[in-house]
Amino acid sequence: MDYKELGLKFRESCRDEHDLFRRSLSNVESVQSKKLIDIVSRNSSSVIGNKYEFSDIKSVDEFRSRVPVSTYEDYGDYIGRISKGEKRVLTTEDVLMLEPTSGSTSASKLIPYTESLRGEFHAGIFPWLYDLMDNVSGLIDGSFYWSITPAANRNSVSEGEIPIGFGDDSTYFSNEQIGYVLGLSPVPHSVSGILDMEEFRFSTLGHLLGNEELSFISIWNPTFLPLLFRPLEENPKEAIQRVGDRKRRDWLENLFKKDLSSSERYSEIWPNVSLISCWASGNSKNYVPEIQKMFPDVLIQGKGLLATEGFVTLPIIGEDGCALSINSHFFEFRDIETRNLSLAHEVTEGKQYEVIMTTGSGLYRYNLGDIVRVNGFLEECPLLEFEGRGNMVSDLFGEKLNERHVADSIRSSLDGIGIDASFFMISPEDLDDKTSYTLFIEGNAKLEELSLLRESLEKRLKDNFHYNYCRNFGQLGSLEIFQIEEGNATDIYLGEKMREGKKLGDIKPSALDSGRNWSSKFYGSFIK
Repeated sequence: MDYKELGLKFRESCRDEHDLFRRSLSNVESVQSKKLIDIVSRNSSSVIGNKYEFSDIKSVDEFRSRVPVSTYEDYGDYIGRISKGEKRVLTTEDVLMLEPTSGSTSASKLIPYTESLRGEFHAGIFPWLYDLMDNVSGLIDGSFYWSITPAANRNSVSEGEIPIGFGDDSTYFSNEQIGYVLGLSPVPHSVSGILDMEEFRFSTLGHLLGNEELSFISIWNPTFLPLLFRPLEENPKEAIQRVGDRKRRDWLENLFKKDLSSSERYSEIWPNVSLISCWASGNSKNYVPEIQKMFPDVLIQGKGLLATEGFVTLPIIGEDGCALSINSHFFEFRDIETRNLSLAHEVTEGKQYEVIMTTGSGLYRYNLGDIVRVNGFLEECPLLEFEGRGNMVSDLFGEKLNERHVADSIRSSLDGIGIDASFFMISPEDLDDKTSYTLFIEGNAKLEELSLLRESLEKRLKDNFHYNYCRNFGQLGSLEIFQIEEGNATDIYLGEKMREGKKLGDIKPSALDSGRNWSSKFYGSFIK
C-alpha cells in the first residue's frame, strides 16, 4: 500500500468526528449541555459523584451550583487512591494510565487517563486531521512524521500497578488508526526505545533523510526541529551513514558537497513537505521564525491548545484562531478582569478568559490555568488563541517551571547546605548559543557551597518531568549560578520592575522570573 492510499484511508477514518464537529458548530449550547449531563450521569456512582450527588443533577445550572471550580490540588487524595489501585474514585471507568505533567505547587502531577478521555481527544484530533488532509495540497500524498518521545521516564507503574506515562503521539489515535500512523511514518516506532539522546537524534535523522516523500511534520515545541536537524549542519556524514538505501546515501553525500544554504538543502532532500504543525502561540511564537527560515515555502500551522488534562482547541485552515473542541469536554470560561464565569456560547470577542473544563477522566470544573483570547466565531463556536499561563510559569521550550516548585526547591537546597541568602531568583539566560536557567543569588557563600547548591538545585528542578526532558534533549543547558555582589540585588530588581511600569507596592518578590538576561543588570559574576 502506497502513502496516498494509506493517507486516504486515514482521512476517511477521521470523517465521522469531522462531520459531527461541523454539525455541532451551529448548536453549541445544546451540544455542551448534553456533553456535561453525559459525563455526570456516567460517573454518578463514583466516590466524587456520590459526594456531589451527581445522580440528582439534570442541568448545567444544577451542576454549577453543586460543584466548585477546582485545581489539581483538590484532587490530591483522589489521585493517591487511584495510584494505590482503588477503582470508581473519580469515574466509574477503569484508569488506563496516569500521565505525568508539571504541577503548580509541586514538581509533577499525575492525570488519570480513561477510555472516555481518549474518545474526547479523538473528538478534537480527528476533525483537525481531516481538515488538513482535505485542504492542504499534496499533504495526503506523502509520509507523515509524528514526534516520537525517547524512552526516558517511561515503563514505570504506580503502587497499584497502574502504568505511568505513555510514549508518543500514536497514543492519541484509535487502534485502527495506529496502523495508518505507523505505515505513514518514515521513522519506525522502535526509535522511541532509544535512551541515548544523541543516538535518538541520529537514528531519527537517518530515517527521515532516507525518505524523500515526507509531506507532513508534526512536532510540539518549535525548538525541537532545529535541535533535531543540528547534526546535519555539524556532522552530516554520520547522519547520512544511517540511511539504509545506498543510492539515496550517495545522492545525499553529493548534495552536501554543494555550496547550498540549509533551506536549499532541505528543499532538495524533502521537496514534498506541505505543512509543519507546532506550537506557535505564547512563548513558542518566538521560535517559529527559525523553522520558517529552514522551510521558507512550507505552511506552518500553530497547534491548538492541547494539555495533558484535555483537548481544548483545534486549528482550522483559513480561520483566525483555533475552534473550541465543543465535542471533547464541557467548557466554562472565567473573565480574567471581572472573574465572571461564562459558558462557551456566552463568551465575548476580544476578551481574555481562563479555561475551566469538565472531562471524562474525572476532572470537574477544573481550572486548566491557561488563558485564551476570543478572536471571533465559526458559526456559534468560539475561535480562541492561547495567550499564556495564568499562574507564574516559565515555559520557553515546554519545561513548564512553576514559581512555587522553584521557590521550594531553592529554599530546600539552601537549607540543606546551610547558605544564608538575602536574595535569590531563577530566570533564563542565553549563554553560548543555548538557554540555561540561572540562579541569581546574593549572600556570603563560598565557592564550594555554591557548587553543591547548583548540584542540589538542579536535581530538585529535574523532579519536574518536563524540565528534565528539555535538559536531556538539549533544549536547555545545565543550571548556572550567578553570584550577586552584596548590597544591591533587591534595589536593582525593584528598579527594573518599576521601569517595566509596575507600581512599587504591586511588586511581589518571586523566585522565578521569565525575563531574560538579568546578568546584564545585576553586579556580579557567573560561578564556574
